[in-house]
Amino acid sequence: MQNPYIPAPVEVVKIVTEVDTKDIKTFRFAFQNKEDEAAFQYLPGQFAELSIFGKGESPIGIASSPTQPGYLEFTVQKAGVVTSALHEMEVGTVMGIRGPLGNSWPIDFLAGKNIVIVGGGFAFTTLRSLINYMIDDKNRARFG
Repeated sequence: MQNPYIPAPVEVVKIVTEVDTKDIKTFRFAFQNKEDEAAFQYLPGQFAELSIFGKGESPIGIASSPTQPGYLEFTVQKAGVVTSALHEMEVGTVMGIRGPLGNSWPIDFLAGKNIVIVGGGFAFTTLRSLINYMIDDKNRARFG
């Protein structure tokens, strides 16, 4: 079993600036090792520690869905030392990710029910993970 305190190396493969103020960006990461990618089994609603060598870590909700294999996405507002360093990164930069951590949305409880999702602000990205999970062809029949 992988040590949960050692970040897995990932590469920044895409950066999208989400707002005109340029303080919210979505980062797409790809694991450098397929074993780390396979071990990172998450559900919508969980988070990970984004590790920037020499700066520290920051807990950020996962914006991508586990139904979207091959990458992880996080939408991050520039606010402190770690998130500012992340915002200065370029495609190709290597950093670390630890997780998944925390509880997921109650997916089994929601199964078989009609679902209405209401949210706002950039934290909506963790709800985006849930929406993408629910509308995926493999899961769509489970929800009203």
